Amino acid sequence: MRSTNMKSMMWKTQLVLAVTMAVALLGAPSANAAAPGITGPTFTLTAQPAFISQPDGQAVYSWGYGCTSQPSASAFAPAAIKGGFCNTMQVPGPTLIVTEGQTVTVTLTNALPNAAGNTSILFPGFAVTAAGGTPGLLTQEAAPGGSVTYTFTASSPGTRAYYSGTQGDLQVEMGLYGAIIVLPGSVPSGCTAVGALPAHYVAPGNAPESDFRLAASAYDHAKSCYDREYLFQFSEMDPNIHRQAEQQVAAAGSCTAGAAGCSLNVPTEPYHPA
Repeated sequence: MRSTNMKSMMWKTQLVLAVTMAVALLGAPSANAAAPGITGPTFTLTAQPAFISQPDGQAVYSWGYGCTSQPSASAFAPAAIKGGFCNTMQVPGPTLIVTEGQTVTVTLTNALPNAAGNTSILFPGFAVTAAGGTPGLLTQEAAPGGSVTYTFTASSPGTRAYYSGTQGDLQVEMGLYGAIIVLPGSVPSGCTAVGALPAHYVAPGNAPESDFRLAASAYDHAKSCYDREYLFQFSEMDPNIHRQAEQQVAAAGSCTAGAAGCSLNVPTEPYHPA
């Protein structure tokens, strides 16, 4: 990987890091104060292509993580929000919710086009072991049509990003990233238990909002108690990179993974996000 590409990967990785905000007084009339996701500690994800809609009406060819199969209704959090679902592909990927101390297992199946090659997931901040797949530069990878399983202990609470560790300058740009939230293992003294807060006032004409928190605190400390929760993930997109990936995948057709010519050569520099 060229040094410019590595710098771009690192910069974009910093950009997509997820942040959970604990806010005492913040009104959002059109949005629930929640960080919805699916609970673990076992997850089965897939990486696959799809077109995603943009605010300007464009449908952009992308790659994303999604659920291999639909989780049970009880797996969605917060429980106060009804009708949860997990797409087979989405950008960002599904928000994974676990509790401090749990042993987390994530199985990834590679359903990307054969020409896209291997893919993987990195979980920064955790000591991860991997089973199956093939050795990669940063972690074990899933070959096209194959799978790899990652296991780690949710050693400390907080919100982190997860993202592809394979051809990161291209695959993170294409949409392979998401968030994982580790909830504290216990409620610190002085925090209000989940479900015990009165409905929040939102705005005139709107119904008060229920207590949609995932936990009573962000960390194992009373100073991190909060009463509303928001999850923000930020990224940028260079449509030209996505367009070239789409064109090269189409040109490669149903080539045999690993065969000569069954690969992509999409330049990620210069980078012009829109």
